[in-house]
Amino acid sequence: FTAPPMIEVSIPSLEKEVDESGKSRKLFRVEVLFNERKHYVLRRSSEFQSLHRKLKKIIQTPDFPSKRSPHLRTKPMEQRRQERSSTKMKTCHRSCWTSSI
Repeated sequence: FTAPPMIEVSIPSLEKEVDESGKSRKLFRVEVLFNERKHYVLRRSSEFQSLHRKLKKIIQTPDFPSKRSPHLRTKPMEQRRQERSSTKMKTCHRSCWTSSI
């Protein structure tokens, strides 16, 4: 029996992006370590919500925190990032680790 390759996923930081019109948006930096190679992507909160809706159709997932929740507006951004990372890891433990890669 050979164990599947280990995948590590984290959201270590937020980055700010400004478009041509001067509008800024916050992006989560998602890092993936697979086969000793690190990759990263920048994703908006709405992209996490879209992924969550898709995953919810095929596996049981924790609830996704509402962007409009007054509770979230009072939380520091770093705390929200950690919660999103935690939710993603819980989901990954339920599905990613049980499937073969």
